[in-house]
Amino acid sequence: MQLYIGNKNYSSWSLRPWLLMKQAGILFEEKKVRLGWEDDSPFKKTMLALAPSGRVPLLIDDGFAIWDSLAIAETLAERFPDKHLWPRDPKQRARARSLCADCSRS
Repeated sequence: MQLYIGNKNYSSWSLRPWLLMKQAGILFEEKKVRLGWEDDSPFKKTMLALAPSGRVPLLIDDGFAIWDSLAIAETLAERFPDKHLWPRDPKQRARARSLCADCSRS
């Protein structure tokens, strides 16, 4: 698996699946890309060649692209059920998913 991320200091979206995979001990290759939002930037061209979102984070698993922090977390939880990535309690699990997908700015 390859995880494409931006700068961990500036891209909290990138950091979320990176932390999850590191904490769970899931092996992956980190692919750090330099962020750039212009339509003709090397970043956009690289990311659009891999997935339609054109953004990070992006997980490539056996040639299949999964983007969005929550989608990556859900996929990893399904693929590695022995890691218990989501809490067992339904309310805590809902809260964890909300936190994973939260886009509020502080």
